[in-house]
Amino acid sequence: MTETVDTVEAPLRGATDVLKKIDAVEAAAKAGQGRLDPVVLTEATQIVDRSGQRLRMSGELTVVALAGATGSGKSSLFNALTGLDLAAIGTRRPTSSMPLACVWGEEPAGEVLNWLGIPRRHQVQHRSSLEEAQSDDLDGLVLLDLPDHDSTEVEHRLIVDRLVELVDLLVWVVDPQKYADAALHNRYIKPFASHSGVMVFALNHIDKLTPDQQKSCLNDLDRLLKSDGLKSPTVVATSAVSGDGLDEVRALLVKRVSNKRSARERLSADVDRIADRMASQCGNAKTPEIAQSDITELVEALSDASGLPVVVDAVRRSYLQRARAATGWPVTKWLGRFRPDPLRRLHVDQVSRQHGKALRKSASNEVAIARSSLPAATPVQRARMDTAVRTITTKAAEGLSRPWADSVRTAIRRREESLGDELDQAVARTDLGATNNPGWWGAARFVQWLLFLIMLGGGLWLAALLVARIAGLDDPPLPEWNGIPYAWIMLVGGAVLGLALSFVCRLFAASGAVRRSRLVGKALRTELEKVAESHVVAPAREELDAYTTCRDNLATARQ
Repeated sequence: MTETVDTVEAPLRGATDVLKKIDAVEAAAKAGQGRLDPVVLTEATQIVDRSGQRLRMSGELTVVALAGATGSGKSSLFNALTGLDLAAIGTRRPTSSMPLACVWGEEPAGEVLNWLGIPRRHQVQHRSSLEEAQSDDLDGLVLLDLPDHDSTEVEHRLIVDRLVELVDLLVWVVDPQKYADAALHNRYIKPFASHSGVMVFALNHIDKLTPDQQKSCLNDLDRLLKSDGLKSPTVVATSAVSGDGLDEVRALLVKRVSNKRSARERLSADVDRIADRMASQCGNAKTPEIAQSDITELVEALSDASGLPVVVDAVRRSYLQRARAATGWPVTKWLGRFRPDPLRRLHVDQVSRQHGKALRKSASNEVAIARSSLPAATPVQRARMDTAVRTITTKAAEGLSRPWADSVRTAIRRREESLGDELDQAVARTDLGATNNPGWWGAARFVQWLLFLIMLGGGLWLAALLVARIAGLDDPPLPEWNGIPYAWIMLVGGAVLGLALSFVCRLFAASGAVRRSRLVGKALRTELEKVAESHVVAPAREELDAYTTCRDNLATARQ
């Protein structure tokens, strides 16, 4: 019972594992877009698409191709394995320009053959063409006879190149004279060295060799294949004339057909191959981290370069000046009008910010600072900012492979170009509170004007007495308080209380100015932190996240 369960579940587990690897390569390729070699990424996408198409087709079919050079005897071997006389179907296949397919069993193979690009006139149903049908052990086999890979016709070579990447198992048929052909090894064997498990090598025409020559050729072929990178190459000595090795080849095909794993093994080999190529570019280094201390230093550098201290100080002084104008002694406060507002000197204009989908005007006003209004960053400030950006860039790229390190640098450099303008906009969109006056200013202004009117009333009263005295009129009686005329109390008291209130208001204004400048400084710093995040930190982290995704998925694909 256990064997039955294992037999049923093993293919399912295998298919799941292959799907997992394919999905991992697809995710890695997406993460590597624009970073890794586009040729490799294109190949990865093609393998993912091709694998998905193959997995959607019948898993009961095993596609095996006989490939070889001109004169290697692959067609004779195909004839011997199928029992078909190729000359008998020469009217349908007058040349070797197209592959011939022979299908065993009743499993529909039309979808697979169409995917392989084999026309119907080159398809043969094995049992419909044979009188001897004792081949149930090969049911599900699709055997292909490919054109010569060294054909003088370019079209023939292109067909071989295409099908070599699609079939589940490749049987390379070589002869004693051409098994060391450089074209075969350099074009097909070395690039697919990771596919050792889905390649078989048939040394054909051994009937023409002595036993010692056979042994020497087999050993030499095995040596060449291992030097090409194949770990454990499968080499079989065959002869379509004498029948040597045919049973061994047939037994190998029976085993492949029965376990129905050839398609998954081929797909897995394809995934391993492209995953290895991608991993060689991606690397497997630990993902660098951007330290908070480096981000803090960058924000500090941006603060200096953007003129934040200048703006904060201007906000403080502007608050004080407006407070004095609002709460100062009316007799002297008009002198402050001759001093320009510090924010005005920075060319600060009031603008309204719009909020919501309806773009309604906000009740609070903001201050926009034109780009030219702020002092340009000094060389020292600029150098500090560049150093802070370079520090984050260097640490973000530390240990990464060259493609990813270059990608990190490029992403930051691309956003860094607009960093200067963004600093100005960050200041411009910050509410500096130039029109947000505290409520106590109005109360103080009312009291100041009341005291001023009292003082003015007392002065006018005394002036009227002076005029009457000059005119020789009798002095009107003066109300007194403890011997002091009310007129003098009004005049002197109004002036003294007005000056005292002005002094007290200055003390409160100084405290309010510091508080306002701190709030504005905090708001400006928040905006600059957003600039640092969007123009330096976020691009770097985006690249690092993509690197992590690519690296981890490639590790999954290579398991």
